Amino acid sequence: MSLILKNKAVFLHIPKTGGNWITRVLRKLDLVDRRVSHKHADVEHFFSPVHPSRSEAIKYSIHNLFHPNETYPYMFCFVRNPLSWYESWFKYMSQPSRQWRDWGSKNDVFDWHPNALLNGVNSPDFNTFIRKMILNRPGYVSELYSLYVRPQVNFVGKQENLADDLVNILKQMNLSFDEDLVRNYEKVGVSPSAKTPIEWDRKLQKEVALHEYSGLVRYGYHETLNSLGIDIKSLA
Repeated sequence: MSLILKNKAVFLHIPKTGGNWITRVLRKLDLVDRRVSHKHADVEHFFSPVHPSRSEAIKYSIHNLFHPNETYPYMFCFVRNPLSWYESWFKYMSQPSRQWRDWGSKNDVFDWHPNALLNGVNSPDFNTFIRKMILNRPGYVSELYSLYVRPQVNFVGKQENLADDLVNILKQMNLSFDEDLVRNYEKVGVSPSAKTPIEWDRKLQKEVALHEYSGLVRYGYHETLNSLGIDIKSLA
């Protein structure tokens, strides 16, 4: 579920971006007030819970958490390099405990999950998985991020700078916390390596980067485009 902190800030957890680590750290710092809605609720699902049996009660409780003159609370989330996201998702779903299971349904209010669109997009081979992604959902990660990074969101951190960015967020909110605890907290939820090493087909990697161009540029992953010989200026 999404986290509401004691200062009424909201953490939105995008899958595979370090959110389990962030949740553990925030709880250890005793900064969490409660969890509401779906674990991976995006902005829309956070403010308009879709489960019909409890939506009104949840909307009422969320409304009353914030001051009447505040339209939105302070909100933050984390992203990661879109190409790295594909690698992480492949490793996660390749685990024997996952075995490329389905994740609910995009249109089922009782069983919603943001990654339901990827149900059935699978393969034991990484590059075959990537080919299926290009065929079925090109630009998926940038699309996923756009559900969370809305104008209401105040801070977007990077999974690659997890501790530093969380420290910056907490300081921006003027919270008192143990900075050493954040910087030294152990890793959480790291998927084991896949049975076969992940080695990108260079042509596929470049094609995915072009599909994910908006996310790579928007969140500052220009080095990935440069390393693949993609001239940003020529695409402008």
